[in-house]
Amino acid sequence: MAKATSATRAPHGTKILAKAFFTAADEVPEPQRADVIKAALALIREELKTRREKAAVAKAKAKEKGGKAPATTGGKAAVVTKAPSKAKASAKAVKKAGSVSAKVPPKRNRKAPSLPDAPAETDVQSDA
Repeated sequence: MAKATSATRAPHGTKILAKAFFTAADEVPEPQRADVIKAALALIREELKTRREKAAVAKAKAKEKGGKAPATTGGKAAVVTKAPSKAKASAKAVKKAGSVSAKVPPKRNRKAPSLPDAPAETDVQSDA
């Protein structure tokens, strides 16, 4: 399922990532650069493979439970970035933050400017 890269546009952020990669590669001494780049690309491939496998396992578990598997957009696999313990901790932080925001007093209503119903009376008398 290789896509023709010349016919389609690269995903958002590709250029930035490529620039960062080559900037970091330029900082490596010339004699070691080729080996370092090969090793880095191998690590990237392994990480992507691991993430795809984790997403497939999560999708299979969701199917076993009888629930719908989460829909993915554009055929991309879901990325699991946090460990379960961290996810629980972040959920607690969100819950705690929600309770703190509930204690904030409600905003006061703004007073509408009062416009006089009748023209204001003045001390100056008119000749009319």
